[in-house]
Amino acid sequence: MPTADFGEKISFSSSKFTKLESKGDKIQFRVLNAPFYDGKHFYKKEDGSYDRPVPCPRINEGGECEECKLFFAAHKSAKKDGLDKKETDKLTSPHKPAISFYYPILNRNSGKFEIFQTTIGVRNQIEAQAELGTKILERDLIVVRKEVPGSGYYSLSVVDSSETDSLTKEEKEEVEKGKDVDLGDYVVGQREEKPEDIDIDL
Repeated sequence: MPTADFGEKISFSSSKFTKLESKGDKIQFRVLNAPFYDGKHFYKKEDGSYDRPVPCPRINEGGECEECKLFFAAHKSAKKDGLDKKETDKLTSPHKPAISFYYPILNRNSGKFEIFQTTIGVRNQIEAQAELGTKILERDLIVVRKEVPGSGYYSLSVVDSSETDSLTKEEKEEVEKGKDVDLGDYVVGQREEKPEDIDIDL
């Protein structure tokens, strides 16, 4: 958990994370270590706005979560009733946990160590590349927010090694900084040590 020293100014702005906010946004980066991940539940108020998100104990700690129980019950009911995807999503979405992944990265555009907050879909694409033998920690990756229905919200590509600039002295220093950082100081969740051990099937 994060700690706060006496006299330390604390900012709870989400700007500490690098995110792709709009369609067409992209980032070229080098993954420095295994990501952290966390799950949250969002509760919609009558006026359409959302309350402060609540951490999901099932995703974050492997514990019991009443909201997830409601999600799985709704999903089971929808399947039994033969509802289509749109109807199923409408029924289950109030209880579905939102999962974010946080990668320590070297941003090749800024040359700085940053924490890249992204989706489980991007994480799955990174894992797919690793399964194909791509050396994820040695290659530059590019993620683009495309928002294309049916073919993925984000696309991921691996930069050819012949087209990748060597790390500068400053970037190497940022890499060491990123390798040593404790993401637990930034994210309330857990580190993804072994992807196959993560129970985040929805």
